[in-house]
Amino acid sequence: MQTDIQGKNNSTLKELKNIIKEKKNYFLIEGMKLFEEAVKSKITIEKIFIDKSNIDFLSNIYPDYKKCETIFVKNKILAENYTTESLPDKDDLILALAKKPVWDISLLLKQKKNLIFLERIQDPGNLGMIIRSSLAFEAGGVCLSEKSVNPFNTKVIRASAGTVFSLPVFLVNNFDHFYKQVKDYGYKIISTKVSAKKTCKELKNISPIVLLFGNEGSGLSKEMINLSDEVIKIPHSDKVESLNLGVSVSVILWELY
Repeated sequence: MQTDIQGKNNSTLKELKNIIKEKKNYFLIEGMKLFEEAVKSKITIEKIFIDKSNIDFLSNIYPDYKKCETIFVKNKILAENYTTESLPDKDDLILALAKKPVWDISLLLKQKKNLIFLERIQDPGNLGMIIRSSLAFEAGGVCLSEKSVNPFNTKVIRASAGTVFSLPVFLVNNFDHFYKQVKDYGYKIISTKVSAKKTCKELKNISPIVLLFGNEGSGLSKEMINLSDEVIKIPHSDKVESLNLGVSVSVILWELY
């Protein structure tokens, strides 16, 4: 199905703006590069918003695009609906709606891959970096506590370079249940704290692991630390008090890898 939008007040564009506000079980993809990553990941793309002048770019990236609802929108209107601060290049202009992927955590735990658990992470740039590093260093997935940033926030998607389409990301509403699940599958719980005595180098012979990391400002809660089998730190110069959260996760994942 193909539709041509001429004005700004069309009901389809109003729906798009609601999606941007993250009110549905869909998320917004902005730009050809991220759209290409979404196609590679085989997530379900529902609608495509594009200028007719860019249809050749679309067909090269996604030959099956006619299976989706394609909505033709002038580049100027598309650009106005981007969430980026900088004006996108006209050849990059595409918006798409995709269904949020649903992952089965039981299947993931059976693989015995290391997991990241983030408590109340707030910064979309940090989360995007963590998701990207998790995929790069072969972690199984990222688990988020309640009150964490939406992993399909457009800023997270951009910071992850589209890896959020491929890596399992879970919201953990009940940590007690999650804790029992991972323990049943033989996972060790490892938390991070600047004052810990052990370092991340001592994780080499422990597997599989759930690595706990806390909020950017307040760190990991005492409750989480008390549930841990081990508490570790990343050794670094005393010229800084601590490392950025995204950097910390990346360093430990690299050490494990």
